[in-house]
Order: sequence, then structure tokens, then C-alpha cells
Amino acid sequence: MQKFWCVSMFVFLVSLSLSAQPKKLGVGVVLGFPTGLSVKYWESSSIAYQGTLGGGFGGVTVGADYLIHTDALKNREFPFYYGAGIVLGEAGIGSLKRNTNSVALGIRGVAGVTYIFPQHPFDVAVEVGPALFLVPTVGIGIEMGVAFRFYP
Repeated sequence: MQKFWCVSMFVFLVSLSLSAQPKKLGVGVVLGFPTGLSVKYWESSSIAYQGTLGGGFGGVTVGADYLIHTDALKNREFPFYYGAGIVLGEAGIGSLKRNTNSVALGIRGVAGVTYIFPQHPFDVAVEVGPALFLVPTVGIGIEMGVAFRFYP
């Protein structure tokens, strides 16, 4: 089952990168929970979609978020963002009952800040997000990490 999710996410990331315009798609890594791959696609200067494929605590997780960026910090290179998304992973991740044979599905909120390097195609983001797992057991968790992305 884990191989299926890894292959599915890889195919999604490759197809997204082939169809994206330059400077709109960032690909990199995220450190924290989850630790793994990070991709961010900017629809406009204030709306972006983010995906992660990673792991932690012995399981693989896949996440997708819808993000809204604001000028709350009064700096275009340092936008604050918030949003919501879904997370899919082993049932033991963030849930009350450890069960490595089933997949958990949940929703999460996310808030963070990004630094966009003005003369270079990179960004760095720090974010935190509470997660509510709904299936197969109800549980809560928290995800946080630091992402480093390159915009080819």
C-alpha cells in the first residue's frame, strides 16, 4: 500500500511540473513532520497549492493544502499564509489507536510564513498545522516543518 502512494505522488509531481509555467512551481524538501518531498504551485500572487510526501514515526503520509498568502507582515518577500488541506497516512500517525495495517484520512489547518529570495529562485517556509484524523479512528495530531524549495 505504501508503494502505491509513493508511486502515485511521484507521478502527480512529475505531471504537475511538466504542465507548470516557469517560476510558478517549486520543488524541494520539508524537514519536520512529515520529512520528505515538498511541492508548491502558485496560482497567483496570493493563492498557492502545496503537496507533501514524507514520513515520520514509522509511517508514510501524503498531504495537500490550499494556501492564501497575505501581506500581514508588510513585506512582499516575506508573506504570511494560512489554509486548509487533507492528510493521508498510516492510522498510527496522530491517531489514538496505533494500527499500521490501515490508512488514516484527516483534515488539517496550516499557518506559516515564507521567505522568497528576491534575486534567486528559492523560498524557505516555516509552518505549523493541527490535524484531525477521522478514519478509521478519530485522533488529533500536529504537523510542523521547514520547507526549502527551488523554482526552476
